[in-house]
Amino acid sequence: MRFDKLKKQLELLILLSDSSSYTVNELCEKMDLSRRNFYYLLDFLKQAGFIIFKNEGCYHIDRRSPFFIDLLQAVQFSEAEVKTIYSLLQMIGKDSDTANQLRKKLENAYDFSVVANSPIRKQMESNLKVLKRAMERKKMVRLIGYSSPNSRSVRDRIVEPFLLLNDNQDVRCHELLSHTNKTFKVSRMEDIEELDTSWLHEDKHRQVFTDIFMFSGEERHHVRLRLGLLSRNLFIEEFPQGTKYITPDGDGKWILDIDVCDYRGLGRFVLGLFRDIDIVEGDDFRAYMRKEIDALTEKNV
Repeated sequence: MRFDKLKKQLELLILLSDSSSYTVNELCEKMDLSRRNFYYLLDFLKQAGFIIFKNEGCYHIDRRSPFFIDLLQAVQFSEAEVKTIYSLLQMIGKDSDTANQLRKKLENAYDFSVVANSPIRKQMESNLKVLKRAMERKKMVRLIGYSSPNSRSVRDRIVEPFLLLNDNQDVRCHELLSHTNKTFKVSRMEDIEELDTSWLHEDKHRQVFTDIFMFSGEERHHVRLRLGLLSRNLFIEEFPQGTKYITPDGDGKWILDIDVCDYRGLGRFVLGLFRDIDIVEGDDFRAYMRKEIDALTEKNV
């Protein structure tokens, strides 16, 4: 009896320290416990010194609990290191699947409510306020000390901000110096200054489009494909968010009606299943595929 109780306590410890997320109902089901007994075990862990917190309706054990600090001292991140890593992941935004996975694991392992008022977060919030006000008033802004990994430079930029993206992590702007629309990360701005000058190039503002193959651009290219059963199933498995673009066409065929901003993603899919796919509409895409096939043929002759 005593062993069974200890076994349940250890089982709950393992589940709560897992990087996965479990609701109370899921934990009770996994452990074959009533909700009453679950909360009894949870209170026992809290009294034993474990730091328990709730994130998006799921319970977790904070890795900074004394038990984990003693057990994982050799590999445990310090408080400053954890906050720094999390802040850097926040800067990256939500375009990177790897960064999103790491951020989720950290959120499941640490209570980051304490990071909400960090200097980096406060500066980002201040930057967002200036950007939103400037967009409402259609004013230019100066991005002070913008750090660009592409040009490997830190300098000021004069831009016309017109669209916030990725949960306000990025802002779409028309840059006066280059006369192009660019996407800037809010976290890479030291500061922002709203200027008295109104927009001069509103007619050139274009929203950025990201297709399901994760290519981004201002232009969209429409393509219609007829898929067989194999290509239809593989498309749904690889790109479940694209199911809405597929409609039945009879006789075991389906139509994929889709916009892309770059032919490379769709082209790779079609090349791998060319015997099961017909191009119904999209002359430019046909021309792109011919070039790809010619290049592939020349390379392997």
